[in-house]
Amino acid sequence: MSSTERITFRFPFMLAGLDRPHHPGTFDLITEREALDVSWPAFRLSMTILLTEAGGVEAVPITRDELDAALRRDSEQR
Repeated sequence: MSSTERITFRFPFMLAGLDRPHHPGTFDLITEREALDVSWPAFRLSMTILLTEAGGVEAVPITRDELDAALRRDSEQR
């Protein structure tokens, strides 16, 4: 099962795997919940942010902690 939400960065931001800050903007975040093969309800969560650059789209895997930290840094900037 997957869901998509829109997230906005107001300032340039860095994520693991990027070699330079990415420009600000609104981006799609895809969250996928994969059921684990166990006897109780359990899921593996994976997140991918779709970054646009020069007419192209780059899919970058990201963790919830990394996303929360990047959004927190963005909100603290003035």
